[in-house]
Amino acid sequence: MSIFSDKFEQLKKADKPVKSPEYLQQVMGFTRISRDGIFEISKGRYSKTYRFLDINYVTAGSEEQVRILQQYCKTMNAIDVNFKITINNRNKNMQEFRENVLLKHKDDDFDWIRDAYNKITENRILEGKQGIEQERYLTVCVERKGYEQAKAYFATFEATLKQNFAELGSAIEPLNAKERLRILFNFYRMGDEENFHFNFRKCLKRGGDPRNDIAGGYMKFYPGYFETDRKKCRALFIKKFPASLPDTFINEITNLPVHSMTTIDIVPVPKDLTNRILQKKYLGIENDILKQQRVRNKNNDFSSDISYIKKVQKEKIEGVMDDVRENDQNLFYVGVNMIVMADTKEELESITETLRNMGNGRMCQIEPHYYQQMEALNTVLPVGGRQVSTLRTMLTRDIAALLPFNVQELNEKGICYGINQVSHNLCIANRKNLANGNGMVFGIPGSGKSYFSKSEMLQVFLGTDDDIRATCCRTIFSVG
Repeated sequence: MSIFSDKFEQLKKADKPVKSPEYLQQVMGFTRISRDGIFEISKGRYSKTYRFLDINYVTAGSEEQVRILQQYCKTMNAIDVNFKITINNRNKNMQEFRENVLLKHKDDDFDWIRDAYNKITENRILEGKQGIEQERYLTVCVERKGYEQAKAYFATFEATLKQNFAELGSAIEPLNAKERLRILFNFYRMGDEENFHFNFRKCLKRGGDPRNDIAGGYMKFYPGYFETDRKKCRALFIKKFPASLPDTFINEITNLPVHSMTTIDIVPVPKDLTNRILQKKYLGIENDILKQQRVRNKNNDFSSDISYIKKVQKEKIEGVMDDVRENDQNLFYVGVNMIVMADTKEELESITETLRNMGNGRMCQIEPHYYQQMEALNTVLPVGGRQVSTLRTMLTRDIAALLPFNVQELNEKGICYGINQVSHNLCIANRKNLANGNGMVFGIPGSGKSYFSKSEMLQVFLGTDDDIRATCCRTIFSVG
């Protein structure tokens, strides 16, 4: 094997996991942290995580979708280090959500209307992802001699990253140590999110291990799944990809109303190495064709063409070489892994079967990571390591099919305007937060424009503490 092939294979080599962890903290995939969110995952390897916002891709027109895909490809090409994109279906604090959304009693004559509105809102909540909300992260891993060199790299990297995501219509922000630990805490101790309390200064002062602040009770790994003191979990991966994949596939598997974490691991292949490997592959095919022709000439079969298989291989490699040279396509190693969680083993099996069926419908094969559940867990979590090597080569345009964007949510403190028709979550907005709070309602006759406007006005009235406005409304409604 040539030196180029050795370098090519080295790119997808997995990190070495702890063979026999003695305690839970050794499973977590990092050793040290800094206040600004940089984790040391092994000696000389550092990672940082960024949270980015979803954008309206599914609801966009064809031209806008093409623009988004092109910009996303540009963003992927701009990253020259190992990175991963994670979609986290995390636990949602429904008590806090209800406090922000539901109308509160005011001990007046209109509490019965508030109860009616709250009942409608509760029914809408049940139609969406019950108790689940999505967050998206980008985790970047670099090799540097020390923390200061890694910090300098991330400072330069962030400027380009923010510009590229702004052109996508999204926004991205770095996470500090507390925010990154919160993500891990919410996984290891799901259902106990409100009890996360981490103070970097106090931890540093007492010389403690931050992993102690996020560790759960226990973890036990089996060949095809693992369990924590709170959930039954399973690590899965896409074992086989089809020739073509729709750009909505990642949305389809991540929009299931289950607690899950899906990660797309991406390893860029340097351009010069890509050209050398493709050239070597092309010469190998040419050599095989020449051997075929020699054998046929020896048998006096001068008129026969090259075999169909070799013809297809040659055309395919020529197409890839043209794309790399002329169409700004880069080569990547890519792997898709996910963790699904359930309360019982039966529920876990049901979720797994659902995902398999969804994959089969798209000619994808989704399978568990047998005997690699711990390694897959550390690969999926947004820490930065990759302990499984279930990767395949893709061009930039192929990565675009794994687009992590779906639809933008309106979820702030304010008034309920209805249900997002794509995600089925509530649309909560506050006009007061806009630069211009004015608006117009459009719709065909009979679509509910009047009801929509009256509903908004009534919610404002029912939620206001303004005595003057309440007095005016009581007079108009002739109530009280």
